Amino acid sequence: MKKPHHIINKRELKLLRVSRIMNLSGMVAKLINFIKVSPLIVFFPIFALLLSDTVLAGVSTTKHNLSVTGPGVVKAVNQTEVCTFCHTPHNASPQAPLWNHEISSFENYTNYYSDTLKAYPPGGAPPIDGFSKLCLSCHDGTIGVGATIGTKGTIEMDTVANVIESGRLRPGSPGYLGTDLSGGHPISFIFDETLVSLRNAEEDIMHLNWPILDQDVKLYPTQGGYGVQCTSCHEPHGGKGGPGEPPFWRKAAYDDVCLVCHDISSQIGH
Repeated sequence: MKKPHHIINKRELKLLRVSRIMNLSGMVAKLINFIKVSPLIVFFPIFALLLSDTVLAGVSTTKHNLSVTGPGVVKAVNQTEVCTFCHTPHNASPQAPLWNHEISSFENYTNYYSDTLKAYPPGGAPPIDGFSKLCLSCHDGTIGVGATIGTKGTIEMDTVANVIESGRLRPGSPGYLGTDLSGGHPISFIFDETLVSLRNAEEDIMHLNWPILDQDVKLYPTQGGYGVQCTSCHEPHGGKGGPGEPPFWRKAAYDDVCLVCHDISSQIGH
């Protein structure tokens, strides 16, 4: 017996519930009705996967939810949509993935360097690119947090003294990195077998692992190849780290992220 169109199953109900978080309930309801009368029913499982609890609900409970419902102190005055601060389905920046935020034109970052670094020579750090450049569009403080490029325009943000003023993160506030990146792990450099061989040829520095096949800590496009970006260690939509770990940490424990690339069994291991 054919099921009446007005009856929804548990999967459809789940879609409608989680979609409310992103203000997509109206669109989802229409799509469900369309699919029921459409021969393209094969696309429904794909859509259900894209709107899973992990994808939709994950970021809403983190400080990257910058809407009025966000749990952090940095949030919008009126904007209720969660994804729009970073993503838009139309007229997005070519930087991808469907990027919706202005990107800083600042280029003269102070990059990390140490005597044991083999990824680039002194003063020769490659330009910040890829996903790291997207992260810095909010975190370096040069552009407003609500500076979107889509139909929303600039989203008005709450002002919190010494945290966010005139829409920008302030020095010393949570999430502010600034343009001096010398105190953090190097980013936007190629991590490949050539680099690993170069470093592992020396006995008095910690060696590197190769290949990198971890399911959480990954290499991302950079400088025409693949290497380390902010997103290698940080998952912007959630993460697995506890309260004592770095924000949006990709694994439960601090060392578990580091040891994907760094070989603790080498002579200099700790």
